[in-house]
Amino acid sequence: MTTTTQNLPPRRERLSRRQRQAVLVLHIISAVGWIGVDLALLPLVLTGLTTDDGATAAAAYRAVAIFVPWTVPALSVLIVTTGVLLGLGTKWGLVRYWWVTTKLVISLILTTLVFVSLLPAVMGLEVTAATTGDEVRSALGDPTMFLYPPVVSSLMLATAVVLSVKKPWGRRSH
Repeated sequence: MTTTTQNLPPRRERLSRRQRQAVLVLHIISAVGWIGVDLALLPLVLTGLTTDDGATAAAAYRAVAIFVPWTVPALSVLIVTTGVLLGLGTKWGLVRYWWVTTKLVISLILTTLVFVSLLPAVMGLEVTAATTGDEVRSALGDPTMFLYPPVVSSLMLATAVVLSVKKPWGRRSH
């Protein structure tokens, strides 16, 4: 059976070359920015968890409380938005290839965790002045939870970068 162009569904509009490049640049900047934020947060959290000095521990957690709400939500929304635009506007699609689908799932999981877990925890940070690091940590409850976001998201984002470069697994079957 021969298929003619009359029997094919209309081809959806794709991004122009210039649009695709602009969206791709924003996508890369948001991913690199988020990884950078994670790498900046890690020493702050580690300092807060390990220092004996109360002022230093308090300052580390205050920095987390200032830094996270301004950066992570914006970067997470930008990464999902640009990723979806690239998927819909290029030959790769959103669910046509396993590697793209996996990146989409990673982005959606991370963004959900930002709004459901990280932001509420950071917004609830009430750091009080204390003499020792132990006093600051005790007042915060379980500050080790702040160690997970920079570790988990940087590993997941690094995985997404590898998927973008390697493009493994091929097409999904329809």
